[in-house]
Amino acid sequence: MQYSPSQIARLSLIAALLILPLEINSLSQPSKTQKRPASRKISFAEAQKLLTNENEGNLSKQPGKFSKTKLSGGQVLEIYYPITAPDPRRKSRPTTVPGYGMLYESELAYKDENRVHHVLDDLIPDSNRLVGDIPQLVARLEKRLRLGAGKLDYSRASLKHVDAYLAGYLRSHSTMQTDPQLFQELTAYYGETLRRAVGGEWRVRNDEVSKYPEPNIIIRGGRTKEIKPWSGLITILYEGADDEKRGAGLTKLFDAEAGAAR
Repeated sequence: MQYSPSQIARLSLIAALLILPLEINSLSQPSKTQKRPASRKISFAEAQKLLTNENEGNLSKQPGKFSKTKLSGGQVLEIYYPITAPDPRRKSRPTTVPGYGMLYESELAYKDENRVHHVLDDLIPDSNRLVGDIPQLVARLEKRLRLGAGKLDYSRASLKHVDAYLAGYLRSHSTMQTDPQLFQELTAYYGETLRRAVGGEWRVRNDEVSKYPEPNIIIRGGRTKEIKPWSGLITILYEGADDEKRGAGLTKLFDAEAGAAR
């Protein structure tokens, strides 16, 4: 098929009009840069250069072995010095392990990367907010269970509604499928039901090892007791190693924890 000069000109114009928006759009889109890692390993020589005009070891220091420094730019630099030790395979010459540095983009990044992580890290990111939002979380759970307002009345009998829902949920979900929103709703409702039954109070307390703030229940009296309502929920939802415990139900868990608290 042959085209006349006028047809070729029209086709060229149409092609140009189609291509132009694509070019403009590509220019207007911001370039996607990779997110900088919170930390990176650097050579010992590079780490030494970063310490120029800095107060090395202002956070921690073991002379000739290790130092941790907060740099003037806000970064945190750890330096591990070279180690020289005798090598039994080489009687005449010792072995030297090269030194290196670890550079963190901020003090917060350093603390986050080096802290002991808690099982609630992703399930309950903010324990104080959970305790403050209990009525809203319970209302969401009622909608999830397709119950009328007020059906979840914080009674032991109402936990059977939740157990019925969980029975179906656990059949269709594996232990690897976590749902933070559902977990927060369950923690709020089960925890508040338990709190009312035992006469306790919510208290956000830092875990001794990870320092993570846990939403726990404190029972005062002759001897203060502490209940972790979220702990049993993790077993019911995610502890697949013991099938008898997984899916055991909140009613059974309630009876055990309320009985132990009295």
